[in-house]
Amino acid sequence: MKKLFYLLCSGLVMMTSCTSCEGGNEDPPAPVTPLRHLLVQDKPFLMLGAQLRTDFFLALDGRTPEELDPYFELAAGMNLMVVQVPVSWRDVEPKKDQYTGSLVEKLIELSERHGLKLELLWFGSYMCGYSVEGYIPDYVVNATATYPELKPSADFNGWLGKHYYLKPNTPALVDREKKAIAHMMTVIDNYDKAGGGKHTVIGIQVENEPDMLATRHNAAHGYSPEQLWPDLIDMLDQLGQVVKNSSYDCYTRVNLTTTYDNYLRKSSSIVATKGIDYVGLDPYENTISGIEAKLNGLRWIDGNYAHIAENGGEYANNDILMLKAVTMGCGYEIFEVVTTPHEYLVDWTLRGVYNPDFTPKPHTQQIVDAFKIFKGAWVDIAEAPVKDIVGFNISQNDGAQTLGEKKSASNASISWNTVSRGVAFAVECSGYITAASTKADNMTFGNVTVTGAEKGHYGMDRKWVAEGAVTLTDNRLTMEPGAVYRIKIQN
Repeated sequence: MKKLFYLLCSGLVMMTSCTSCEGGNEDPPAPVTPLRHLLVQDKPFLMLGAQLRTDFFLALDGRTPEELDPYFELAAGMNLMVVQVPVSWRDVEPKKDQYTGSLVEKLIELSERHGLKLELLWFGSYMCGYSVEGYIPDYVVNATATYPELKPSADFNGWLGKHYYLKPNTPALVDREKKAIAHMMTVIDNYDKAGGGKHTVIGIQVENEPDMLATRHNAAHGYSPEQLWPDLIDMLDQLGQVVKNSSYDCYTRVNLTTTYDNYLRKSSSIVATKGIDYVGLDPYENTISGIEAKLNGLRWIDGNYAHIAENGGEYANNDILMLKAVTMGCGYEIFEVVTTPHEYLVDWTLRGVYNPDFTPKPHTQQIVDAFKIFKGAWVDIAEAPVKDIVGFNISQNDGAQTLGEKKSASNASISWNTVSRGVAFAVECSGYITAASTKADNMTFGNVTVTGAEKGHYGMDRKWVAEGAVTLTDNRLTMEPGAVYRIKIQN
């Protein structure tokens, strides 16, 4: 049986690709029993995070791997649990049969230094449906007879060199890419064992938005979706199986766009393979109803863990969208922490939660505060059934400035009030309720007897760290912004 894991997000939606990703009109697959928990080392894990496009910082901005530390520090300051970082085929195999693990090891080192879990985004044959010279070894790019293109005349020069369309699933291409992935997995396993088994790398994304080859670039290369999908899915399966068969235990996933009607059915077909554990979506939209609909579609795919794999960092209501996903038992990832200032991607500086010079945007703190309360309560959120996770101020796309709401978990009723556009949650656990808000709001607990309360947070070792007792008056808690509380209860 497949192990399911939470994931955090991935891959740049390019200027020529997914700037607006409206959902298709497809009905979700027939309902099955959704799997609630994502497991890392056999324990429920909360995956909320954002992407660092270190490939751009290295290739376009001239940074060295040793100069990436400030980017990881910025990501950690966002209160992320997981950071998503690309590794390209060329990074692992710069020349034919000459392999290196130096960049992979550096990315793990930086993640560990800043207390982050790491998901590696494998940028191999396909990046947003393109084959990109800067990600693929020269011997593949140049040997077109061995590694054929769909249409040689369709290539063009873009960022990181030639963009073209490798024919999917050709035996030589798959064989060489599998060898590179196998080397990367060996590097990860050896580094982890040498470092005491911290299990920093929790998952591998296989390619990036590969569906765009079959659904977006058809006019350029001349092939129909029906001609490409079977080979594309089989290739993803084979590459994923390399990860699954390695000695290092982690999940695999694929991220898809949502601009074609049957994206849910294609997601289901990919999840049904042996090599890919689950599929998430890159909707790039900021309505609660849109995010909810897409997550619901993914939730009903047998064996899938539903998650938003990428959503734009420019959305001021990411805190609300993230909380909505959490209350559905789903994952949510933001693209991206900060964007390169390079002229090639100047139109994409809006995607970063931070400006290219690391200064915050008007909505940055809102997102940082939301990540903080989730991270402080992550164990309880990850382990609780969906019916016992309640969220507040997630009914309006922009959130209400002043709002009072009352919601119920299995036993407790929880009332919450804000006058400053807070977002909040409460999780009913066995013998206590974990609660937090981003603002100085109030929360009252009914249908239960409160026997005590304290502030605290969970560390990455899953242990609760108490920070001092607090007092409730008539079961009413006056909350500090960003503080996480454990309310002891009796039914």
